Amino acid sequence: MNRRTLFLTSTVAFIALVAVVLLLFTGVFGRTQKLRLVAGTSGSGIHDLGTALAEVFNTKVDGVRVEVVESDEVRNSLETVLTGEAELAVAFSDSKGDGDIRTIVPLYELYLYVVVWNGEDVTDVPSLAGKRVGLGPVGSGTDELSRRLLEHYSFGEGTAELINASYPETTKRFKQHELDAVFLLGSTESKAVSRMLALEGTELLSLDDPERVAPAMDGIRSNNPYVVSHVIPKHLFGAKPQKPTGVIGVNALLVASADVEDEPVRRLTEAVFQHKVALGAKIRKLREIDEHFDRDQLRFPLHPGAAQYYRRDEPPAILEWADTISLFITLLVLGWSGVLAIAARRRQKQKGLLDELYREFQAVAYQSDDHTPDEELRAIHDRLQDLRRKAFQALMEGRVEANSAFVVFHDYLRAEMQEVDRIQRDRRRGIKPEPAEEPAG
Repeated sequence: MNRRTLFLTSTVAFIALVAVVLLLFTGVFGRTQKLRLVAGTSGSGIHDLGTALAEVFNTKVDGVRVEVVESDEVRNSLETVLTGEAELAVAFSDSKGDGDIRTIVPLYELYLYVVVWNGEDVTDVPSLAGKRVGLGPVGSGTDELSRRLLEHYSFGEGTAELINASYPETTKRFKQHELDAVFLLGSTESKAVSRMLALEGTELLSLDDPERVAPAMDGIRSNNPYVVSHVIPKHLFGAKPQKPTGVIGVNALLVASADVEDEPVRRLTEAVFQHKVALGAKIRKLREIDEHFDRDQLRFPLHPGAAQYYRRDEPPAILEWADTISLFITLLVLGWSGVLAIAARRRQKQKGLLDELYREFQAVAYQSDDHTPDEELRAIHDRLQDLRRKAFQALMEGRVEANSAFVVFHDYLRAEMQEVDRIQRDRRRGIKPEPAEEPAG
């Protein structure tokens, strides 16, 4: 293969490698995650709220595509999420449906308005008995909170004619006087409530006198902890109401299934607060959202992805626990120093014992030769044997280590014992030693 061919082959291989990396990168990091957001039924304020959120998410958040779906007439939004038919929902703080639901953002309060005709002799909730009352679609937030309110006043089956229908149908029937009262769940800027009260002869029903001590709204909240009470000021909707009006309400929440990954939820949470202006242009109440809220009062715990956004300015855990970690490291260092000190003392003690054994060896070593008397030779042999037993006993008890110093000591001891054994063996065989040389004169 010539140099030109080799160069071309290498270039093609490099380009192919880059292409594979780009495909992997776009496939993994450029993947768009599709999420379904269930938000009430078409025509409701909650559906409009969900639509506004989805439009901002789809234009401001990369890698996420949110589709708005309607809840049906059997299940509320939370049940739709729990059955896996949606991943996100606009729900209410009093919604039924415990399970793997997590809060992303508390949005704003919605209030339950009761609009009645002046001439129907309806002055309070109990006087709705025997009346035709519109509750909106089955399973809607309006329906659930209205029934909760009526249960508080002991409205049993048949106490009033409770009628469920779509919001447009409910509005139409109320205008035609086919309904005596209608319940509407909306914000303080609700266009539906404003249109109802713009009708001649309608008024807003107060649950109780707001200035009264312990009004009925507080009693309702005692059995429904996630319900809020509120006073609608005079002339909030044009000329009506003509006096402060007591109502109950709930918090609208953006929630998610606990199974949704943390990162897309973190980005959705960030988008809500970074694009409040864009959201407020669609739903004015969204301008009031605030990330500083009491997390202990949430109906559903925070989603971990949302928590990451809310805690973005908090110091890392390593800084938060710096004092504790520093104390732990100090104790660890002190403990390790103690271990090293104990080990050093042990080594010193072992060295002292080995030095003592070596001194005993020196006291008896090199005293035997071919002319040493038998009795003295046996005594030397016994002392060496005893020294050997002491050395191995200390080794087994861990008072000395089998290190190089011990090995040298053992080699000296063995060599000396072998020399004594040789002399005794020669004597038993009758081998006479060579005569000792006379010292030179």
